[in-house]
Amino acid sequence: MWRRALASPQALHSLAAGVNLRSSTALQAPLLCVAESRRGFYASKWQKRLGHLLEGRRRPPVPEIPDKELVSNEFNIRPCKPVLGSKRTGVLAYKIGCMSLWDEWGVKHMVTVCQLDRLHVVQTMTLQKHGYEALQLGLGYRSIHRQNRTELGHYIKAGVGPKHHVGEFRVSSDCLLPAGLPLTARHFVPGQWVFVSGWSKAKGYQGAMKRWGFSGGGSDKHGHKKSHRSQGSMGQRGAAKVWVGKKSAGHMGPDPRCVNAKVFRTESARNLIFLKGALPGYKGSIVKISDARGKTALKNLHIRLPHPTFVAMPDLEYPVTIQEPPQQKDPFLYPEQPLYQPND
Repeated sequence: MWRRALASPQALHSLAAGVNLRSSTALQAPLLCVAESRRGFYASKWQKRLGHLLEGRRRPPVPEIPDKELVSNEFNIRPCKPVLGSKRTGVLAYKIGCMSLWDEWGVKHMVTVCQLDRLHVVQTMTLQKHGYEALQLGLGYRSIHRQNRTELGHYIKAGVGPKHHVGEFRVSSDCLLPAGLPLTARHFVPGQWVFVSGWSKAKGYQGAMKRWGFSGGGSDKHGHKKSHRSQGSMGQRGAAKVWVGKKSAGHMGPDPRCVNAKVFRTESARNLIFLKGALPGYKGSIVKISDARGKTALKNLHIRLPHPTFVAMPDLEYPVTIQEPPQQKDPFLYPEQPLYQPND
């Protein structure tokens, strides 16, 4: 073990001049002695190295999100009333991850966060020119060095930047939008049911129980051994073969999946949509979010959806974060029932 002494510049100058530090009263700066061990020296050195390596991994602080904001209507879009057969466009989004949120009653909700990163309308498909009505949307950013000239010319014509992914959504004639229009999280209303489609995760080679939900062979009480998770019978004796498409063990995922989800919260500052439940895909994957159809669409009859999309009124502030309205009854208010009946 060794020690190291540190002194102020005034003290070192006095020592060089031959002045006694103990008897000198003119010297104001005392000698500063710091004892440091070898172990502490190397520990601090590695801490500095580790901090230098982790500088690129440190996340920036969360930006301050305002309560209200002014939304401009640069494209002069006019809202329209929905008619029978009206179909709004869906959106493309990145799956960010999962988290937990609490409502006003204190109920915990598991939500999946999706971000509409630089989502713009790239092209409008019309019935006269293309033979069908749809909107082509572009999501994210991709370097121009990874784009070909055809794609770059397509983006320049639309007046948008180079996109990472492009997708199409069929719409009705009253819900067509001009090219270059940005779509935000205000396109959906909290409390609305939506369809979320994406590709599930790859799970490798799986058995019939995990892949197709087979019940298995049961317990040992029925007389069989070591066949609890086996597939079982594969066909009859007459055919003497396994038919094509038989559900059996094999590679599971990635497969296209579509799930129902409910919009719990929207945040327009960062274009975030919080959906209840789990969504297909991994973190960073692209999902398609559209209005619910079929039986699920009946749950949205009491919600007034913006057609063709959210249109801001001039000189009017809108809240940035909008959450699903809470239920009227207290979910933790259970009816008072006796634990037992006196007559029992």
